[in-house]
Amino acid sequence: MERLGAQDLASVTGDDAGWPWDIGAIGVLDGTGLVDGDGRFRIEAVRRVIEPRLHLVPHSRQLLYRPPPGLGWPLWVDAASFDIADHVRAFPLAAPAGQAQLLTACEQLRRRRLDRSRPPWEAWFLPGLADGQVGVFLRIHHAMADGVAGVAAFGALFDPAAGAPALAARPWTPAPAPSARELLDDNARRRARGLGRALSGLMDPGGMLRQARRSWPAWREAAGQRAPVTSLNRGRIGLDRRLALGAAVMSYAGQLNLTAVADRDYCPDVEVFADGVRRALDDLAQQPA
Repeated sequence: MERLGAQDLASVTGDDAGWPWDIGAIGVLDGTGLVDGDGRFRIEAVRRVIEPRLHLVPHSRQLLYRPPPGLGWPLWVDAASFDIADHVRAFPLAAPAGQAQLLTACEQLRRRRLDRSRPPWEAWFLPGLADGQVGVFLRIHHAMADGVAGVAAFGALFDPAAGAPALAARPWTPAPAPSARELLDDNARRRARGLGRALSGLMDPGGMLRQARRSWPAWREAAGQRAPVTSLNRGRIGLDRRLALGAAVMSYAGQLNLTAVADRDYCPDVEVFADGVRRALDDLAQQPA
């Protein structure tokens, strides 16, 4: 039984409040062999290639089950039925499409909510790009994969070069969902363990004090600072987004990776993102002091 952790629970709670927590990745594929003689995208052939790879992507055949009150946090359960056609689809573009048309189409697809009754991911293929290329837009709920795991999922489903050998399909049979009694017992055990940890902490007040001292600077920083007002956070932030691509030199990526290895609390993708935001605001003459 795999319950969601606290961070993933936050993403599901945000989803319930109407703020989608799915992440996405956009790629451009070599269209050789993906279009038939009549110019139609070979979606069935693509599905036959992707389906045997699904075991490489955790939870790709599972959905998020939200138990009734008293039975614990949400958990992953096998989908009673799974149809690859519900997840791998085509969205043709008017050829010859460029980057702007590709991003507009991906934004249209992103506005569609993921179906809660199915595993929370989709792969959309967008044929019609110039030079016979095909766009691909992969959407995954954040509870299923974060940014790093999302990149890994992209690599698991798509090959970096043509001609890779096909994988043999693995047999898959969905496991039955846990019963209400099993969920109740599991929730009781988890609460008992949590209570035990709390009581053990009370038996070691010195350790609790040291932990509070270590975490105090982070809490003070979070409570005492407000983000500067820019075009990114001015006014109410809604659900609509406008996608755009930007290029940056990543000459320091190796150093970021080394730092991440040396310090497990260091998150290199956050620094890369922060650097990108800083550069964008600087270009707009909105760099905060």
